[in-house]
Amino acid sequence: MVFGLALFGVYAWHDRAARPGVVVASSDAFFLHVETGAAPQHVGGLVVFEPSDGEALSVDRVTDLVKGELDRLPRLRQRLAPPSRWRRPRWIDVAEIDWPLHISERHSADGLAGVRRIVAELAETPMPLDRPMWRIVMVRDVEPGVSAMILLLHHAVADGIGTVIQALNLLRPRIELPGVSGPAPGRAQLLGATIAGLAQLATDGGAGAGLGNASTRREFATADLELAAVRRAASSRGVRVTDLVLGLVAEAVATTHPDVATRLRGRMRVAVPLMVRAPGAAAETNATAAVMVDVPLDGRPFDELLAEISRRTARLRTPSRAVASRFVMATGLRALPEPSAGWFARTVYGRRFFHAIVSNMPGSTQTLSMDGVAIASVYPILPLAPGSPLVVGALSWAGSLGIGVATDPEVFDAGVLAVRIKQVLDASLEWPHEREEESRA
Repeated sequence: MVFGLALFGVYAWHDRAARPGVVVASSDAFFLHVETGAAPQHVGGLVVFEPSDGEALSVDRVTDLVKGELDRLPRLRQRLAPPSRWRRPRWIDVAEIDWPLHISERHSADGLAGVRRIVAELAETPMPLDRPMWRIVMVRDVEPGVSAMILLLHHAVADGIGTVIQALNLLRPRIELPGVSGPAPGRAQLLGATIAGLAQLATDGGAGAGLGNASTRREFATADLELAAVRRAASSRGVRVTDLVLGLVAEAVATTHPDVATRLRGRMRVAVPLMVRAPGAAAETNATAAVMVDVPLDGRPFDELLAEISRRTARLRTPSRAVASRFVMATGLRALPEPSAGWFARTVYGRRFFHAIVSNMPGSTQTLSMDGVAIASVYPILPLAPGSPLVVGALSWAGSLGIGVATDPEVFDAGVLAVRIKQVLDASLEWPHEREEESRA
């Protein structure tokens, strides 16, 4: 038996040495396992440029920009090797990139609304696995003199922040996003946090009543929030910006979709990604952890809703939960055979454990440009999990908080949710002033 194991080990080592390419990290392969035809898994961003009197960013100009940054963007010139049942796939270099397949041009028939429809169309279309899994679409006629860019990467290439980091290679001036601050935990501390966190995660339970995906279609909407106003609204109530975003989403769902609130019995379980990316970590990977929080959909006053959400998310800020979640994605799955890892991923990601995803991400604090064309606004594009028909991304960018709402339109109206999110924020900025006026009277 010992001889057999030793022989197997030699075979496995020889097999790894003989096969070309780089093994896909377990946290990246996770999103290959969970992807279905009804739930494509690509992330990205919608970039809207400032009006320009000069020549618009042509496909040729953008292609030259990407070509010049390929050394910094290895996954853009790699594809997946043919899959194997028992082994994780590998990234292998392509002999030549078919540029027109990856960088193309569209025209909007209806301004920014038309751009959002193009985003939805792309979001519901799976990416071919036999070529590099990314695409850029330049959109013309957003407004007179205004163009937009849609950048999409498969989730196996990068998470939301990783996508932002890769996109920054195409923008100027060059900047770096901050990683997770603070000293790295020691081995004993890490082990203790992992054990404690796994115990905490085990008690979280399932999502209860579900919603499911009623269609394979997608709807995408955006909202522009003033970042200073968001921070002011959060600070005046003693909550974090992430808590405020969760509160805005919960209030919008409860108010505009009371049928959903009834089906969920007044409670929506939300997956909240947490960034665990260390400074200098590679952009082409997934470096997030996810924790669950139940948000009320019972129509309570907004301040009470925020206070309750803040109380519930306090447990999310314990390092042990994030460490444990990251351990499962980056280490635990690596120890499983691929069929078992795939079963686990499909079991825990989606309708059984959460109804929606809400992600708050840091971006650039300054105005950037692409080949001399200034950027006006940026909105994240995030994928729906299988059976979970709502995802909301928030990205801070040069003084704004860009909100991207993606939905299954059979369950949620993305446009209605986006409008309500903006309305609730505006109203929340007035409420403290009204209370002050009432106290004086």
